[in-house]
Amino acid sequence: MKNKIFIFLAAFILINAALFSQGKIPFKKHLAFYTGMGINYGITPEFRDYLVASIPYSTSDSIRSFNAGVEFAGGLEYDLTSSVSAGIDYSYYIRGLSYIYSPAVFDYTITNHQPYLFVNYNLRKPKYHIKLGGSAGYHFQQLDNKVNNSTTLKYTSSGPSFRLSMTFMPKFSENFFIYLNGFGFANIYGKLKDENGQAVTAPNSTVEADLKGYGVGVRLGILFNIN
Repeated sequence: MKNKIFIFLAAFILINAALFSQGKIPFKKHLAFYTGMGINYGITPEFRDYLVASIPYSTSDSIRSFNAGVEFAGGLEYDLTSSVSAGIDYSYYIRGLSYIYSPAVFDYTITNHQPYLFVNYNLRKPKYHIKLGGSAGYHFQQLDNKVNNSTTLKYTSSGPSFRLSMTFMPKFSENFFIYLNGFGFANIYGKLKDENGQAVTAPNSTVEADLKGYGVGVRLGILFNIN
């Protein structure tokens, strides 16, 4: 009788151990690629002051405080652990603004190369993933001032930028996700300079121009696990 009980208990333990080992899926590290586009909505206080000083008949009420721009993004992300990942992100940002005080037209285009290094904390669920992250990067800006159809003045600057973000990723398969990202940012850019390295100032003024500022943004894209 004792032998039968022992055999029964041993078999019970072995069967449950086998079932547990089959049900527990080990974590696999992935290298992921993502791409998408987004909208940034922010304010550049000192650039706004420069526009007010540069554009005749303009006032602080006639120059918009907030402006929207579009970015096209892509990046690589690697799992360091089951809950932490890190990677590189690059986006190309473009924003246009135009003010008409007839007969004059003041037409500006801002472009920005935006590389980042980031770290994410990951919450992985069967149907979706959530990422909470922080990013830091060094950016390169260009301001084009279209004076007329044949003349465009170009100014450049650079500086650090920081982001805090949250990403929601619905899972469509083991290796394919939709990428929904929201973020806040702060850009600490230097003064805009001309091709001779001189800081840009408004005509008949000492007000200098830069593109530093802050704001929020959203992205929509897709993410693939490569391995």
